[in-house]
Amino acid sequence: MVVLDGLPQIPAELLARAARWDELKRWERRELGQALRRLGLSYNEIARVIPVHDGTLSAWCRDVELSDEQRARLAAKRPRLAVRQAVGEHLRKVARDRHEATRTAARSQVTVLATEPLFVAGVVAYWSEGAKTKEICFSNSDPRLVGLFLVWAQRYLQADVSRFTVRMHLHSGQQELERLRYWSEATQIPPDRFGKTFVKSEGTGQRKNILYNGTVQIRMKRSRLDLERVLAWIEGIGNLYSTRLV
Repeated sequence: MVVLDGLPQIPAELLARAARWDELKRWERRELGQALRRLGLSYNEIARVIPVHDGTLSAWCRDVELSDEQRARLAAKRPRLAVRQAVGEHLRKVARDRHEATRTAARSQVTVLATEPLFVAGVVAYWSEGAKTKEICFSNSDPRLVGLFLVWAQRYLQADVSRFTVRMHLHSGQQELERLRYWSEATQIPPDRFGKTFVKSEGTGQRKNILYNGTVQIRMKRSRLDLERVLAWIEGIGNLYSTRLV
């Protein structure tokens, strides 16, 4: 063991590896950072041993478990940080509880709503084509399916059209203005709610049969809790029909 000024004891073997930092592979550097963290060192203290930024250490060490004694030591070194972390954890718990309450309420709706064809069609469409993280986001090239999603979202998520934004994904050579008019009419979303178009250039592996009108990505603003509801509906519909198949 070797004791550096103000730091917990560090095994000589870890210090020897740290001295060979430039020779280490990335996975070896990560393992060394994790080993130092397990000793109870703060990220700033680890940075005194190996040249790594806090953000990298945070990613490497997010699953490293510290003892109560080690956490108490770190909290004592930075009392203000401990307060901020406690507040942050409280807010995260409040958010988790709110999300779980939203999901629980949504699950209870499935049995009744499953009798409505539009509800089931919209849930299955989103299950297939919608984003499952962060917010409500639906992508497709078929205007009929996009229209179904919009009608479903307005009915079951009480989403006003003003909450929708659109981004077109086109291939090189397609007329952007014509496609904008087409999708604005198809979705009944004004052109000023369309964001910057993504254009896939030639030679980037695009399919040979270019989708004539491209693909649209519909995002719903302020929809984190709405997404929790939809994920619960997907779970409920999946369970409902898988049970019927048994």
